[in-house]
Amino acid sequence: MGRPGKLTGEPCRIPGAPLWVAVAPKKNADTAAALSAATGDLLKFPEMQSELRILLTGEPAFRSGVGAALGASWTVVEAANVAEAADALLAARPAAVVLDLRPGGDGHAVCRRIKGAAQTRLLPIIGFVASDGEATVAALDAGADHVTHWPPKGAELQARIRAVLRNRAATERLEDATQVIFALANAVEAKDAYTEGHTERVGALADEVGRLAGLDDETREALRQGGVLHDIGKIGIPNEIINKAGRLTDKERIVMNKHPMIGERICEPLKSLRHLLPIIRWHHERLDGTGYPDGIKGSKFPLPPQILQLSDIYDAITTDRPYHRARTRAGAIEFLYGEAKKGWRDAELVGLVARAAESLGLGRTREDDIPPPPAPMGQWRTE
Repeated sequence: MGRPGKLTGEPCRIPGAPLWVAVAPKKNADTAAALSAATGDLLKFPEMQSELRILLTGEPAFRSGVGAALGASWTVVEAANVAEAADALLAARPAAVVLDLRPGGDGHAVCRRIKGAAQTRLLPIIGFVASDGEATVAALDAGADHVTHWPPKGAELQARIRAVLRNRAATERLEDATQVIFALANAVEAKDAYTEGHTERVGALADEVGRLAGLDDETREALRQGGVLHDIGKIGIPNEIINKAGRLTDKERIVMNKHPMIGERICEPLKSLRHLLPIIRWHHERLDGTGYPDGIKGSKFPLPPQILQLSDIYDAITTDRPYHRARTRAGAIEFLYGEAKKGWRDAELVGLVARAAESLGLGRTREDDIPPPPAPMGQWRTE
């Protein structure tokens, strides 16, 4: 992909900018090829920008004053209001934002919009206020990372810009590492020809259950991410065990049961993923303490891993696998209620899974739509 033409130091609007995405590997590829495909496509970055762009948002006098204080050190992109700022964020991909947070402008709305979107929430914001006290508190509550007083002092503003850019560079390195972890998760899914789309469906179902349960947006985002990463530890499990038709032997079960701990170890070094570790480690626990790997029970089993677990089981038993025939939506919910009666699952959460699966249209509703079982019915597995 190309890049926009070379920019000058004059205020400007950028008409377009290249984007990159991680491409999931093809199914049925061996692990090495899948991992190579996932990480290879992921790490194809566009050509690096020669200038760092700073987005200035506010009325003309504000933009002129800040532009003069910045000098010619950075390329400046200007926006007068929320709509123009949104366009500039997409087109110019600025490295930092300087906002006018004084009364009478759109600065607070722009700030909240930037910090409320997943794609831009880590973008550093420097906000200008007219005075201390309530104005500073309001600016910080809106999401500003740095707050300073108007008018700008050239040396101080340039130092603040350099500081936020250093922090952003460190953050982007962490983001790159996080993306590699998600590429690994795609590679895991590629190991199993029967699980195409599994992690996406699990994340969507868990998110909807979380919504019905009244969970906050941050927890629901963790459930969506947990849907992708919960089985990443299977990268360390042999293919012949993952794809085995029928029950696992005791030795194979010991190996398979290690995948939550392997997944935790893969994600633990990244601070940005640490909030997902309970979901990854405990998605095979049971309320009565008979699950693995830790045998936690009752109130010690947090709600997010319970929701992810039920979503994972639901998808596993409503899709075709080499070791069992898929169940209908009603059959899967009956199965989960049966496990609740054993003390393994929470019956109220099972009810929410039923509602969420229906609203999302997950699972087939007619037995006639399900192909014959590839393995005897007594050999069903739910991982």
